[in-house]
Amino acid sequence: MDLNTIENALIKFLKDNILDESVELNASQDLNEIGVDSYSIVEIVLFIERKFGFIVPDSELKPEHFKDVASIAKIVFAHLTA
Repeated sequence: MDLNTIENALIKFLKDNILDESVELNASQDLNEIGVDSYSIVEIVLFIERKFGFIVPDSELKPEHFKDVASIAKIVFAHLTA
């Protein structure tokens, strides 16, 4: 699985489950600025665990790792290719 595929899956999840339909989203957009809060981050982590089949380690649960879709995708990609 490549980085782009992971980003697209995350964007689809956010659009379908967290964000208002009117919100435009790309991989580098600051999630905090478009209304993604700490509860939403928990939902994203649970989605990652279900979709990609690994538990996000506590060491990865840092604000800078969840600032945008690209950052989150990098974490997922690193674990899938490790």
